[in-house]
Amino acid sequence: MTGATPPYTEQRFIEDIREAFAAGKDARVQAQTIADRMRELFATGWPETSERFGKAAGSYTIHADADRGHPDPGFMVMVYRQGPQKAGVPSPHDHGTCFVVYGVAAGSNVQARYRWSYPEDTTQPPVLEEGPGGRPGPWGGRLLPPRRDPTAPQGSTTEATVYVRVTSQNLDDVWRHRYHLGDNKSSVFRSATQMPKA
Repeated sequence: MTGATPPYTEQRFIEDIREAFAAGKDARVQAQTIADRMRELFATGWPETSERFGKAAGSYTIHADADRGHPDPGFMVMVYRQGPQKAGVPSPHDHGTCFVVYGVAAGSNVQARYRWSYPEDTTQPPVLEEGPGGRPGPWGGRLLPPRRDPTAPQGSTTEATVYVRVTSQNLDDVWRHRYHLGDNKSSVFRSATQMPKA
């Protein structure tokens, strides 16, 4: 008689992420592995079952790794609980050299996606235009590769949302860009510094 397969756990998820980074340097393969494992963990009721995830609105660090990431060091697993959000148009941003795997466990979070449009007149700069958006949610394991076109998340305006973000590096240490749609300009920031106003 064989025993039942033990349930997938938060600790196993973290170990699997570490193994994905140790196994090779292909960001796409690493991110897809993390996305697949995230969907598996969501099926267990996580992150609500995590001892590190609180009941109050806010962001919660589930794991901050010092030595594994792409390219080294240090991935992070963050979980966010937010109430209904005011409708608006968040400023698009990128993630620099970092990739991000998002998942929505409850509620809704739409990732608006933007693309660069290049005018025929090569003396004019490219313009950032909104492209096809992401779907509301819940959903697990959507990959945002490094150096991809900018995104702008919008949480649900009617319900509480719980979402997860696994970053291939600590974004506090990564230089990124925030794009201002009104004047087609950008500014540089790190997550630990105050984000420029749009």
